[in-house]
Amino acid sequence: MRSPLVHAGALAAALALTLAPAGPAHAEVTSGSAGCTTEGARGRMAWTNYHGPGATIGLTFTLTDTLDDRKPVRVRLLSKDTFGRIHQWGWRTNARGEGTTETWRTSASHPNGLFDIAVEVARFDSNGVHRNGCTTW
Repeated sequence: MRSPLVHAGALAAALALTLAPAGPAHAEVTSGSAGCTTEGARGRMAWTNYHGPGATIGLTFTLTDTLDDRKPVRVRLLSKDTFGRIHQWGWRTNARGEGTTETWRTSASHPNGLFDIAVEVARFDSNGVHRNGCTTW
């Protein structure tokens, strides 16, 4: 029969194994891209340096007008902050017509953090009224 100290030692060892991490920490993904297509427009956003909510991320937007309708197409960043609020960043506009592609390089950071980011693509009429769009988080 084992002594109570041997049982206590075995229990402590089992608990230590249970609480130990299951392997190396998950590697952070700091770059990526997202895009979507809607009637008349195809847009994409690529990001770099997205290592956490306090980061200043590098952004590249690409926007293609895909419809001969003389309506401008737009792309922008959406972000969520620490409070879950969605921030709608300024639009980038391609008004050069069907088959044209515009590219913009910029950066973004927010005092309340960038906890999630999305790309929004839309088509507008000549009066600035939103016709249709898509968003990818």
